[in-house]
Amino acid sequence: MQHFYIIIRLFLFVLIYQSMKINGEKMERRENSFCHPFPGIILDQNKINKFENGSIMYNKLVYPAESYQVFGNKTYGCICNLQSCLRKCCKRNEILGEGIRPNCTPLSNESLIQKSLVLEQNQLAAEIQQISRLSDQFFLIEDMQCSENLSKLLLEPENIEEDAYVVQANGTLQTFNGDKYEAWNYCLDWKEPSKTIAVLVCTLNASTTSSNPVDAGIIISIPFFFATFFVYAIIPELRNLYGKTLMCYVACLVVAYTSLVLAKLLFFKYVFCSAIAFIIHFSFLASFFWLNVMCFDIWWTFGGFRSLHGSVKQRERKKFLIYSIYAWGCAAILTGICAIMDFLPKIPNYLIKPDFGKMNCWFTRDEAKAIYFYGPMGITVLCNICLFISTALKIRQHGKDTAQHLRGIDSRRHDDNKQWFNLYLKLFIVMGINWSMEIISWLCNNTPTYLWYLTDFTNTLQGVIIFIIFVWKDKVKRLLLRRFGCRESNVFSRNSTRSGCRTCTSSAPSFQEKIVTYSNESFCDKTIVDN
Repeated sequence: MQHFYIIIRLFLFVLIYQSMKINGEKMERRENSFCHPFPGIILDQNKINKFENGSIMYNKLVYPAESYQVFGNKTYGCICNLQSCLRKCCKRNEILGEGIRPNCTPLSNESLIQKSLVLEQNQLAAEIQQISRLSDQFFLIEDMQCSENLSKLLLEPENIEEDAYVVQANGTLQTFNGDKYEAWNYCLDWKEPSKTIAVLVCTLNASTTSSNPVDAGIIISIPFFFATFFVYAIIPELRNLYGKTLMCYVACLVVAYTSLVLAKLLFFKYVFCSAIAFIIHFSFLASFFWLNVMCFDIWWTFGGFRSLHGSVKQRERKKFLIYSIYAWGCAAILTGICAIMDFLPKIPNYLIKPDFGKMNCWFTRDEAKAIYFYGPMGITVLCNICLFISTALKIRQHGKDTAQHLRGIDSRRHDDNKQWFNLYLKLFIVMGINWSMEIISWLCNNTPTYLWYLTDFTNTLQGVIIFIIFVWKDKVKRLLLRRFGCRESNVFSRNSTRSGCRTCTSSAPSFQEKIVTYSNESFCDKTIVDN
């Protein structure tokens, strides 16, 4: 138990440190990106003229009230709401490096700092071929970020004929093979070593996504989720309160993972992609809240609180109803807020919207993901940590008293609850730490993606892990055999001294049954599901 406390403290320290480390960076990004799809620019306070209707004038452009926002002592304007924009990949003193997915590097040739971006005439649409430089037609935003699930890919028109492109008057880029990229889905800049202008497009690159181990983990997990749900659904002894909450948790992940596979492997138009995004969002949020329900229920069990009125079955039905309202209700409310923000007209532009389906079947902006997804996830993870620590302390504090004072059914009930706590602890350590690493990897989004493949892959293998913890046990196999009318195999003979199906003298109560009765009936017909 001491090692568990040390792990939790280290985890909290890393999480808090990383959050503080990038807090300023995330705040700056949130402030200048309330404009969408292009980020905003900082307006010089000394050049702003304000009007009584709330709009402002800056550099001869009038910004309506919904096209600018003040954060602290800075004013950010959505200039791309007023004129055509393009993305310039790097900052003024930087240039694209080498490779097919180059990053920005400091300029080695200072003369390029003052050099404007100029394309060949055959790379411009006929109506804008008269411009001498791109800044004559477009405002250049220094930004090269692609949205979630999209990767940057370098076009090579000098080597690949299909990569030849033309920039339209509205900023859309069209390649010779017919691919179109909106102005916010690509960037251009000078590139080493040829000192020519290169274009990076945001695309779903099949060569990278097909080999992603995360996708393989998702696909592997789905049948194990189904298997876990099926086992708990067909065995009456497992359909107690604990079993039902586990089934709800697994059902949420089945829907979420299946929807993820559909979103990744199939192409959807906007309306279908948006619907898939809402399903994924609701399912994952519901799974977080059901895991929170499990942690709360085991904490309540050991907390010595007054139980609900009625028989055991009635109490469990009441608790499951309350838990269902909480888990499904909270997930529905949060997803409903996303729907309101996306579809309700006249929502101010400075408010952060989920923008489901605009660029992919998920959030378009990191800020929206933080508010509508990682925020609730982080809160439930922290709550679960506190609940587990409190429960562990109660178990440790009252362990000796339990051994001395509890007898018979009460003692067995205590042991039953303690074993469920151990199971949930295993589940939370795996799920909680994995989801926490997901948050940390999102916070540290400037680090190489391959550093997080292990934690992401483990996170997607939740189906396998849950199956091993809750199903892959000798006693569950024995329950399955009995459920289908099969005789027990000799593979279980080593446990015969503990089997409740062999002799009445060696029987013991099942903690998987969660004492549906705890009555005077013989324990000969019950079984144990060990850790």
